[in-house]
Amino acid sequence: MSQIHNRDSFLDNIAEKLGRPRQIEAVERPALKYICHQEVMADYSLDELKTALIDYTHTALGAHAVETTQAELTNTLAMVCEKYCTDETQDANAPAKVEETVLSADPRLLDLVNLDQLKTDTHHVHVWNPELGYAPNIEVAERAKVGVVFAEQALAESGTMVLYSNPAQGRAISLLPEASVFVVPKSTLVARLTQATAKLHEKAKNGERMPSCVNFISGPSSTADIELIKVVGVHGPVYATYVIIDDL
Repeated sequence: MSQIHNRDSFLDNIAEKLGRPRQIEAVERPALKYICHQEVMADYSLDELKTALIDYTHTALGAHAVETTQAELTNTLAMVCEKYCTDETQDANAPAKVEETVLSADPRLLDLVNLDQLKTDTHHVHVWNPELGYAPNIEVAERAKVGVVFAEQALAESGTMVLYSNPAQGRAISLLPEASVFVVPKSTLVARLTQATAKLHEKAKNGERMPSCVNFISGPSSTADIELIKVVGVHGPVYATYVIIDDL
């Protein structure tokens, strides 16, 4: 507040123009008559939320969801990346094509993944490095086949991943590569957008630093604007896989 100049005089002038005293008491949030937005899936266990998320992902989003454990996460990511990086149309006699994956530098993800086991002669792995600045990281993300990020939450109702942007996890990781892979702990699954925004509200209320951007991503990019015909991969990743860590 100390950096806002002439705040009181500005607000007093507005109140005067409106012909009423300036409101200085805190406004109380009104009690809602209906709270159906909080009742959807409210009685679901984490396993039931996981099942709902996986079902919706497979049936409505055209994406994939796989379950794994902390111990098996590296192997699971290796298989997912290999699937996206394998060109089945390539001539078997031609030299193997080298594909790349860009990985978030989020400590929670790096603590769970063995990078050496992800790398092969034909699969190179780059970790997002904020110390390099904007251009080098974007260059890697543009040519990478796969981007792997760590999700803050997953919304079971809509098959949505919630990403908080931070220096270690740039937005380009999930937006520029052809395939996006979202790693999410089962413990962070919630019913719907109501619970996700409630967490953000609590962060703001407690004076915590807010992320510069919050992305809600539901499967690969798609549109049905033209004659309600769904087209995938119009303005972003063509493929998406959710990797759910069952014991985290």
